Order: sequence, then C-alpha cells, then structure tokens
Amino acid sequence: MAAYLGDKSLADVHHEGLDEILSELKQFYHDLASYDTNPLGLPVLDALLEVFAPKPSGVPNAPNDQHQHRRDFDQDQHGEFLTEDEEMLLHSQAQTECVEMPGEIHLPDERDPYMFPDTESIKKRPLPVVEVSSSLSASGKSQLLYYVTALAILPRNYGDLPLGGRESAVVFIDNDNRFDAERLRVVARGIIMQQQLKSDPDARDQPPGATLGHELESLLVSSLQHVHVFRPQSSSALLATLHSLETYLFDLSRHRSASRPLQMITIDSATAFIWQDRLRDEIARIEEIGRPRAEVDRERERNQTFYLSDLYLELVVVLKRLQALFQCAIVFTTISGTRAAPSSDGHSGPGLYDWHQSRTPVLRPALPPPWGTFPTLRLIVHRSSVRPFPPSMALKAAIKDAHLRQSAIQQGRISGCVNAWGREDWPQRVVEAIEANNGGSFSFYVRESDIDIPKPDE
Repeated sequence: MAAYLGDKSLADVHHEGLDEILSELKQFYHDLASYDTNPLGLPVLDALLEVFAPKPSGVPNAPNDQHQHRRDFDQDQHGEFLTEDEEMLLHSQAQTECVEMPGEIHLPDERDPYMFPDTESIKKRPLPVVEVSSSLSASGKSQLLYYVTALAILPRNYGDLPLGGRESAVVFIDNDNRFDAERLRVVARGIIMQQQLKSDPDARDQPPGATLGHELESLLVSSLQHVHVFRPQSSSALLATLHSLETYLFDLSRHRSASRPLQMITIDSATAFIWQDRLRDEIARIEEIGRPRAEVDRERERNQTFYLSDLYLELVVVLKRLQALFQCAIVFTTISGTRAAPSSDGHSGPGLYDWHQSRTPVLRPALPPPWGTFPTLRLIVHRSSVRPFPPSMALKAAIKDAHLRQSAIQQGRISGCVNAWGREDWPQRVVEAIEANNGGSFSFYVRESDIDIPKPDE
C-alpha cells in the first residue's frame, strides 16, 4: 500500500528544468515591466503621466529595453509571493557561475537587469493619481473611467488575440449613484472587437463577435466580477468606505479577486458631496460664534464638529495610504464650477466643431486643499459641440449641410487636454514636453457600441 501511494505521488510530480523556471520568471517580470511603463494601459494618458512623473535616473527606458519593472507587487498570476529571503537567493544564484550540464543553461556572472531590476529606483517613481474634470455634466468623464476600468479587468490575451488587458481588479466608488454595469460590459466588448478588427480586417464584414467563439460573454461576465462597486451616500460614508477597503480586499471570502493585483481605485465623482459638505461647514462655524476658542479647538481635535478642510484632508491621507499599500493608481472625476478660460483670439476649431476653448484651458480645483496638488495629472474633458447654423444661412444650404452635422454628432467626439491650472509653476521641462505631446490634447469617441481612443501617433 505504501509503495503504491509513493508511486502515485511520484507520478503527480511535474519536472521542470532551470530554463523553464527562468522563462516563467522572465515573463512574470515582463508583465510587471509593462505596468510600470504603462500604469493605466492607455497610451495617450500614460504618455502624459510620463511628462509629470518621469522615470527616475538610472532606470532604463521601457518598453524598448524592457528593463523597468514594477517590483512593489511580488504577486504572480497564481497569487504566490516571493519572500525577501527567496528574492535574495535568486539574486545570489544569478551572480554565481554555474557549470553547464546537458539540458541546463549557463547563468552569466553579471546580474541581468531584465530579470532582476533595481527595486529602489523603481520605488522612487510616484504612483499615478489622475483627475478628470469638466465644467458640465455628461462631458465624457465616466466614459473615460469605464474604458480604463475595462482595460484593467480584461485578460492580456483571448486565445491568440492580444487584448492589452491587465488581468487586475478595480475598486469603483460610485458617489453619483450612476454606475452602469451594462455600459461597462459594452465598453469591454468593444475593446475586444477593436482588437479583432486589427488582427483580422476581414472580420468587419462578419456579425459582431462571430469569430470570437461562444465563450466571449462568459469572459466578459467573469472579468466584470473583478470590479468592486461601492456607493457611499455622503462624504463621511465615503471616508468610512475607504477605511474599510483594506479589510474587505484582504478578506478572500468576500470576493474573487484574491489572485489579482489591485490596478486602480476610481471615484466618480469626488465632488458629489461638496455642496452639502460646504453647508455643514457653514452651519458648524455659525454655531461656534460666541463660544470659547479653547472649547471649539478641543471639539475639533476630537472630531466632534464638522470641518470641511479636515474631512477632505483625511480623505487624501487615507487614499495615499491605500495607494502605498496596494501600489495602485487612483483616478477620480470632478466638476468645477469655474469654466475653461475663453480663447483670447476668439478662434474656433476647424470644420463643423466649435471648441469654445483656449489653447491652454484652465479649470480651478473644485475641492479644498490638498486636492489641488494631490493629482499627478489633471485633465479636462468636454463634449465637442457642433457649430449651430448661422442665422443668415438659406434653407437649401441648411438642408444640404444637415447630414454633415448629424454625422459629426453621431461620432460622439470628446476632447481632452491637460488642465493648465498652475502652469506658471511648471518646470520648463514639463512645458516643453506638453507641447511635444500635441499640446497635451487628445480626443476619443463615445459610441453606442464602443469607445475608441486613438493612440498618440494615430
């Protein structure tokens, strides 16, 4: 009996050579490298993030060299971790000269920077915090969040089809109570369809998803399970939600994302409760009139009275702690009551679009300090409006032009750009880099079936 069990156990043992192990490690660190080079997985935003948060000195330029890696995550695709002792052991083995044997590979004397990157250099690069602002609702902010969320949860590949997904989890805090899971599914499906058309242009004439197999919908459903939605009803509830995130994410019995890293924490929108908070702040200050200053300060220290600045400062502190703990990005939306500065020369955009914006649009921070300096990258998005018919246009000319204007509307074009608030304090390096990146401007298209965000060189 013992001999039988021993033979059975040996039969279950999987043998791997050193070359196979190192190949898997190389692929693992390659995946981490792609995160650090492209923290959001969206080239147009990652390029702008690179302007405001460049790689520290001594870190090679990825992705060409593919030597830069995200070493703050030591979690592989199976949820296993490398301890510090194991990591040092791998480093020491890479520096040890080995004797070549049949079926084995010879390790070099020098440590391969691709296999074992400089962790201290990588950690110096700030983790991305992105603010997406607009002066009006329905300007495309949430649609942009859906797109980066879909990229985060989708797999890297679907069979032989590369999707560019991150196979990660996302925490989506829906302050506006407008999260649409169906829309997110459509956006994720659109990304897959776009990749299919790139790899097989003939698929354009086929029914949607015809060549992707019957497992496509189950793939979308399984991916959506890694979006964790929270809906606080006040700023105090938002703070309580953020405090509970660590406990929730580490409780593996409550979700299915145990084997995935946390890619991003999104807040839509961070200004949802600002007006009721300002009202509470005004009421609290009125109630303090005539009271001893010492008594007021004592209640404030004990959090017995409401202060707008204290609450929003604590929100930032908790978000920074979560970001440092999970090594994730933070993306949040805001609506600013101050509209973009009008163009100084009165120039409107070409064609049918009427931009109504300056070359360097500015929106004042909508949240109290330190939210104005919290983001790494601050963006403005707005729906590209179509110029109305001139009052002097003849009826025939208007009818002739109508289909062109309707086509422009159906494109669903959204314009985006870097918020130039505080531009006077930007280093010259940043100003020049923004100008080199199309002036910090980009466009994307929100359609019923998908969202299309062209790459910077397209």
